[in-house]
Amino acid sequence: MRRRSLVLILLVAAAAFAVAGCGGGDSDKDKEAAGCGETPAAMTAAPQLPAQFPTPSGVTYTSQEKDGPTTKVSGYHDGDLDEAYDEYESALDGKGGYSVTDKEKEKDDAEVNFSGHGTTGQVALKECDEDRTNVAITVRPA
Repeated sequence: MRRRSLVLILLVAAAAFAVAGCGGGDSDKDKEAAGCGETPAAMTAAPQLPAQFPTPSGVTYTSQEKDGPTTKVSGYHDGDLDEAYDEYESALDGKGGYSVTDKEKEKDDAEVNFSGHGTTGQVALKECDEDRTNVAITVRPA
């Protein structure tokens, strides 16, 4: 009986250790899997965004691609998710010919949907850490 108890205790301890090893820490591997990795280099030219599209301070654009009529611009914001979200939401909310059509903010990501200047789109934000938030802007004709 004693031996069975010891085996059971060891099995429970091993299972607890295995579960703890799978924890959701903020390791570099976790951040790379989330697309955060190393900070990418800035674009050499300005991205082709719609007229008067806001670029909050601390934003660096890193790439742009066209997929038919859709333009996708990637970059990052120097700062945390809350700062990036507040700046884009404020800049697109009834200013410069834009309006916010929907918005959502969660713990580590957020979206601000917009329309204006004959376009619709989304600013998607993904927090990498307290110093950097990835920015993905998708714009398409309205």
